[in-house]
Amino acid sequence: MRPAALTARLGLTRSNVHRLLATLEELSYVEKTADSAYRLGLKAFVLGSGVMRRDELLGAARANMITLSELANENVNLGVRLGKEVLYLDKVERPHLLKLDQVVGGTDPLHCTALGKVLLSGLDANAVRQYLKKAILAPRTVKTITDPDAMVNHIDQVRRQGYATDLEELSEGIHCVAAPIRDHTGSVIATLSVSAPAIRLTRTRIAKIRDDLLRITQDISIRLGYQP
Repeated sequence: MRPAALTARLGLTRSNVHRLLATLEELSYVEKTADSAYRLGLKAFVLGSGVMRRDELLGAARANMITLSELANENVNLGVRLGKEVLYLDKVERPHLLKLDQVVGGTDPLHCTALGKVLLSGLDANAVRQYLKKAILAPRTVKTITDPDAMVNHIDQVRRQGYATDLEELSEGIHCVAAPIRDHTGSVIATLSVSAPAIRLTRTRIAKIRDDLLRITQDISIRLGYQP
């Protein structure tokens, strides 16, 4: 689109449109063509692709999350990595009187959540060590793992067994079990968890729920193109 057309459509002055285009071009959100028009740049493409991947993930996961929530009779959370935190993209709640406070759009630290530890397990051992050199493993409870070497070993175990648990590491009295969701390349792009008060989600119940969780996360992964 040409600057003149943008000026007319946006109702801005010509100088303002040129300044905006210059800024967007510098940031790679638009690029100038040979005939002095503008088109979307690489960063805009990457941003749009990210939105499409998120929507694809939500679409593939939602029905499976409902199924898992009904099987476990507990809350189910869908999360992705956002820097040093896990971002909650979606959740399915059960009508228990005693509920948890994770909210869609909220975040929690990677190192002390089952969701976060699964996301870290998608990195190789060296990448985990590099991450831990910069991360602050702040204690959330007395059970939070705060030693980097211990965390490296813990993530290695998560990688081997294919799931992670949080046994009161984020919040006292809360247990959680999570497993990875993979894309067509086999990369861990998201994670699904079952969480509940520890009095309900005991170690014994986690062992029973785990198989359904692993089956359902694999089903979501296959819908996203993963080939086991």
